[in-house]
Amino acid sequence: KRISRGDVGPIARRTERQIERAEAHVVALEAPGATEKSRRVTRDVAVIAGLSLAMLGIKALKILPSIPFAPGHKLVILTPIYIIAALKTKSRFGATLTGLTMGSVAFLMGDGRYGIFEILKHITPGLVCDLFVPLMVRLHGTKQPGPLAWSILGGMMGLGRFATIFTITLAVQAPSVAWAFLVPGLLIHTTFGILSGLVSSPLIRALARENTDGVPAVTGVVASHPAEGMTREET
Repeated sequence: KRISRGDVGPIARRTERQIERAEAHVVALEAPGATEKSRRVTRDVAVIAGLSLAMLGIKALKILPSIPFAPGHKLVILTPIYIIAALKTKSRFGATLTGLTMGSVAFLMGDGRYGIFEILKHITPGLVCDLFVPLMVRLHGTKQPGPLAWSILGGMMGLGRFATIFTITLAVQAPSVAWAFLVPGLLIHTTFGILSGLVSSPLIRALARENTDGVPAVTGVVASHPAEGMTREET
């Protein structure tokens, strides 16, 4: 209910908390006298690790244990985190690396039916995100993309995720099994991907506000550091 009203505070706080934990750990291991490039990599590692941890926590949450109610509903919350990864990292493939990290850990914890191939369904949404988020930000110029834009992107990410699952199923099982869930699976992943836009828009705004300690962030970009993306006078 809170999410439907645009209240994404709990998700934003959890995400920031996990990033801060990861950054504190990575910084503690960083060699003295690190270069600026090294510090950028450190921040990216912290963001990717923190977001992956937040995604794993959401994925592990069981709303209705053992009841197949609206499978894929967690994409509404997971999809925006890919977008946050693309916006908060300096790497060209921040969202892809986040999906790879999250998928690898999920696989090691026994997630999925198709073994190591399960990792691919977490990577594909990240690839779609890394491909289109920079383009969307440039096209909107000084304005952040709105819910409709993020919903379209979410639908594309859901479609990409399902295409990966369908291809894996087609490869490892009898074709009849794959075709049996083609339409339901396509509708489920695409629908929840589109609905994720209602979470992405307020979540991006919330994280932008928190990251700048009350000073508006550069429009269209979520800064990965309180002073990043601001002029010296604004800082």
